[in-house]
Amino acid sequence: MNDTRIPVPPENPDAEEILATCQRCGGKCCSYVALEIDAPATRADFENIRWYCAHKDVWVFKDDGDWYVVFDSPCKELAEDFSCRIHTERPQVCREHPFGECDYFLRGRFDVELRTREEVEAYIRRRFPRSFRGSEGKVRAAGTARG
Repeated sequence: MNDTRIPVPPENPDAEEILATCQRCGGKCCSYVALEIDAPATRADFENIRWYCAHKDVWVFKDDGDWYVVFDSPCKELAEDFSCRIHTERPQVCREHPFGECDYFLRGRFDVELRTREEVEAYIRRRFPRSFRGSEGKVRAAGTARG
């Protein structure tokens, strides 16, 4: 039976325990770039998100009211054992990333996660139900006249 419980971060971990956790996790936090984007409010804003998600290895999530576009692209300095090859010279954003607030411990806790065009379209259908005409269920292009 698979254990699907979300692990709890240890208190005051030492460097060895942190590396062991990163190795179990697979270095997820070093495998993508997430950039905050303006919160989508209009149908046209969600069309941009649909465009993002049409690209390979690009997706969007909302967490605590903030929206991010994610580019799945591992850091070139991530070693095969999921350690950092430039740990002592790593960028400030890496230094400030708090252990225990990473994907390994927070997985599945996004408010919204949109990985495909189809997921975005389903979200648009729920968010803007009047944007659909009849029972055909096709997304109407933003800014088109109602029929």
